Amino acid sequence: MQNLSRFGTDRSGSVAVLFSVVILPALMLVGAATDYAKVVAAKTRLQSTVDAAVLAAGLDISGASDAVLQTKAQAAVAAAFPPGSSVRVTNVALRTVNNDIVVTVQASTSTNFGKLLGVASVPTTTVAAVPKQTGRKMDVDFLLDASASMGLAATPTGRDQLRAAVGCAFACHDPEGGQKISNLQVAQNLGILTRLDVLKNAVGTMIGRIAATQGPRDTYLVAIDTFDDNPVRAVPITTDLTSARTFVSNYRLGGNTSFSGAMPVFNGDVGSQGDGYTTPKKFAIIVTDGVQGRRDRVGGFHPFDSRLCDNLKGQGVTVMVLNTKYIPMPTEAAYQQTVQPIQNQLEPALQACASTGYYFSATDQADIDLAFNRIFDAIQARLRLIK
Repeated sequence: MQNLSRFGTDRSGSVAVLFSVVILPALMLVGAATDYAKVVAAKTRLQSTVDAAVLAAGLDISGASDAVLQTKAQAAVAAAFPPGSSVRVTNVALRTVNNDIVVTVQASTSTNFGKLLGVASVPTTTVAAVPKQTGRKMDVDFLLDASASMGLAATPTGRDQLRAAVGCAFACHDPEGGQKISNLQVAQNLGILTRLDVLKNAVGTMIGRIAATQGPRDTYLVAIDTFDDNPVRAVPITTDLTSARTFVSNYRLGGNTSFSGAMPVFNGDVGSQGDGYTTPKKFAIIVTDGVQGRRDRVGGFHPFDSRLCDNLKGQGVTVMVLNTKYIPMPTEAAYQQTVQPIQNQLEPALQACASTGYYFSATDQADIDLAFNRIFDAIQARLRLIK
């Protein structure tokens, strides 16, 4: 009777019983979490693959039919998820809806622990869309500072060479004193790189890149305005990109800088923004050092007035600004009198002119080349997922 009493109060096996009750739900929770993570990872990869497929279809400017584009999309998805993958693609559909290319992929991801509960796979539907490319239209309008200050030497070494040759590296554009020729001509004779040389090379290279990436159904046009005291529509809007490059390689500098004279003319030359397909997408690229000549306003030199860009931006045009920055030259009296008092105002003024994210600055050839590459990439990066 005593043994029977001890048996009724004995708890030595309760842990084992409790463990056997808890372990199965715990394993099921771990298994469910593992399967969930697997499904989420598969869906993320599938979305990335579908995005890439629809972007490739959107960038196709060959005029291919939806059936041909769908075959390409199917091949891209199949390559990402071959037979034996945990993701089984059941259908890839591509169609055009209101001039948008829409790719829809139906797939399922196999489970590990879910099979124990009769859930062998989890279905998913992934969708991506882009505007259909029927041939892009793009106008790139340059406004190039042709004032004499663009003839400054582009590097510190070049400025030292000019000082050694003529005793001056700033604001001695015209023959002065014993000089018989201008500083720009001296620089050219000595092989000194000027800001004009760097600018011509960079703009020419950019126009060349535009020409090289233009597809058979695209219409890319370029125009070039220059300005010093007066604005000039040097190259009217044209598809002849070769002639535009030829002009850039040969254009010459003039006198002072008049932004208030140039900008209203440039606004009218550029015109209003388009959608990039039926009407041209507009990009205005202003290249200047940002110093207004004294002839334009009483009171001497002053910074660029950013309000002059408001009309362009109000028309929806993307305004890009490349600031060919002044390098401080404190030993030059002309620099002390003209640029130094306003130098800290130049960059904020030009930055305020540019559309958000499209301000660039440069002090040497490498900087200018890099800036134009970034501008070009910004122009080209126009195709965006809309779903």
